[in-house]
Formats: sequence, C-alpha cells, structure tokens
Amino acid sequence: MATLWKRIRNYLTIHFLPYVGFIIIKFLGWTMRFEQKGEVEAASRFDKEGRPALGVFWHGHMLMMVMSPFRENAFVMVSRHRDGELISRIIRLFGVRSFRGSTTRGGFSALKEGLRILKRGYKVVLTPDGPRGPRYTVQMGVIEMARLSGAPVVPIAFSSTKKKVFSSWDRFIFPYPFSKGVFYYGTPLWVPRDISRDEREVWRRRLEKQMRQITEKVERYCETGQWEEA
Repeated sequence: MATLWKRIRNYLTIHFLPYVGFIIIKFLGWTMRFEQKGEVEAASRFDKEGRPALGVFWHGHMLMMVMSPFRENAFVMVSRHRDGELISRIIRLFGVRSFRGSTTRGGFSALKEGLRILKRGYKVVLTPDGPRGPRYTVQMGVIEMARLSGAPVVPIAFSSTKKKVFSSWDRFIFPYPFSKGVFYYGTPLWVPRDISRDEREVWRRRLEKQMRQITEKVERYCETGQWEEA
C-alpha cells in the first residue's frame, strides 16, 4: 500500500504540480507590475546582437525569473533532483528550454552541455548557489563555463515590494499579487580564458560580491522606494 501511494504521489508531483505552478506564476505575472533596473541595455544587447551570455541569479529568486526578458533565447540549467524535473516542466509551459545538471552535482556533463549551447549562440541561465547552497555563494562551475566559452556573465537579482520570504536555506521569495517586482541587472563580467586557479578564485569572489551588492540594492529599493544610483 505504501509503495502504491508513493507511485501515485510521484505521478501527481510530476504530471499535475507543473500546471499548478504555471497557473500561480501566470496569475502573479498578470497582477504584478514589473520594473527593470541597472544595466538593462547591456543585458538586452546580447539578444539584439545574437550573442551568447551567461545569466546568473540566486536560487531563492527563481520563481519570477520566467517573467524577465532575459529568458528569451535562453536555456536554464536545472538540477538532477526530482524538484529539478518539476522546475523543468513548469518553465517548459512558458516556452523556456532547460538542460540538467548543476554547478556541483553532475557538473562536468552540465558544463559540456552549457558550452555547447553557448557555442550555438544561445544564453545559458543558472543559479550559482544551487541546488543546495550555501546561500549567496557562487560555485566555481560558473566561472569555468564563462572562462571556457568566452561568454559574459550577467548577474541578475529580483525582489518585490510585498512578499513572503521563506525560512528555507535559500530564503525563497514569493511575491504577493499586485505588488511591484523589480529585476536588477549587474555589470557583465568577461572572465579571461588563460588564467590560473588562483585567478579563477579572484573572479569567483568578484562575481559573488557584485551579486550580493545588487541583491542588497534591489531589496533596499523595494523596501524604501528610493533608488540609489551610486
């Protein structure tokens, strides 16, 4: 009986929950107002010029990322866990393609697939602290993909004026209907190909620092309504 219930639960999770997730995100998208800040022109330039780019955002910011224009011409890296399959099916309903792997587990095969996608001129989008953290920590796999591909890394942060922040490891953000959602695009980073391991760590820290800075900036803006350009 327990085995049968497990099979039913797994079936519902994979075949029913994606539609629930799609409806929830779609409803939020209909009711919310969205704003783009930061290096918006730089982030959109790659689509205009048909050039590849590597978009990165924190795991806890993922829910509304399908509403960002950066999703166009992009493949999203999702984990090999069961929740990764659920995410893959949800974003597919939005017309967004995915491939499996992470910056840690299944990293080598994901790296090869990411490089292949970037070589074809598409964007690759991933969570550098996913799928299990530590929170707000960039994994080295992102730097390797950027270094080997020559594609720039575009840091992205998201927040909203009214939201629920869960107590999960990633501090998952669930925006409330009729709130304002804000996407912030950081300065693109080009990681040199011929650098030492120590230099790769310098670039990893540089990306992590910028992502934490833009996260703090967008959170402050959503809380106060005041934008700090400096």
